[in-house]
Amino acid sequence: MLYVVGIGPGGEKYFTREAEEVLNKVDLIVCYTGYRRYIERFKKEIYTTGMRGEIERVRYALKEGERRDVALVSSGDATIYGMASLVYELAEKEGYKVPIRIVSGVTAASASSAILGAPLNHDFVVVSLSDLLTPLETILKRVRCALEGDFVLAIYNPVSKTRKKPFLKTLEVIKEYGEKRGVDYIVGIVKNAGREGEEYRITKIGDICNHLEEYMKFIDMNTTLIVGNTNTRIILNKMVTPRGYLNKYKV
Repeated sequence: MLYVVGIGPGGEKYFTREAEEVLNKVDLIVCYTGYRRYIERFKKEIYTTGMRGEIERVRYALKEGERRDVALVSSGDATIYGMASLVYELAEKEGYKVPIRIVSGVTAASASSAILGAPLNHDFVVVSLSDLLTPLETILKRVRCALEGDFVLAIYNPVSKTRKKPFLKTLEVIKEYGEKRGVDYIVGIVKNAGREGEEYRITKIGDICNHLEEYMKFIDMNTTLIVGNTNTRIILNKMVTPRGYLNKYKV
């Protein structure tokens, strides 16, 4: 059996009870090298690969899953920018005969939303700015569509050491839509959500653009950004997107 397990942001309190049960009973845990520290406490055999070793990692988990119980670990939720889709694709393409079960986890968007207040309390879109697998033109088109529809926008993988252009281009698009609508979009920035060194800032797109060098030092691959819609507000020093209850019921 192969379990594909989302472990949340990594902090022990974010592991679901189901994830704990599965990781306690399997024979082998397979994960990205950077996640090893989160699962060593289960005292199991561990197999890791580094960045861009996803295919090797998934192939090994599928092969071993044919003869014993294996957990392939993703941070967050394995079905949201995680390993679950690749597991199914490789299992079909290469003919592995192994039962697959997905164990959901807390994704960065929901963890970050709770830290910021309640910015995802209405319709929202999640977009990754990594252009390793998705062309930049496609990413920017999706960002524009989200803004056109006035969705709240959760942004994953904003900046890496070698990849800054997608983030800078995305800022341009958000600023452009804000100027068109007369809105300085509220932006929540959460770094290391649910992990050691957790920090957050609530600001506006104009402030980010005006102090770009400072923000570029703060934002990295462990950062999630949430861009509010035109109704998002600051309430009690937190970022909140109302559902509309007060308008409907005339409170």
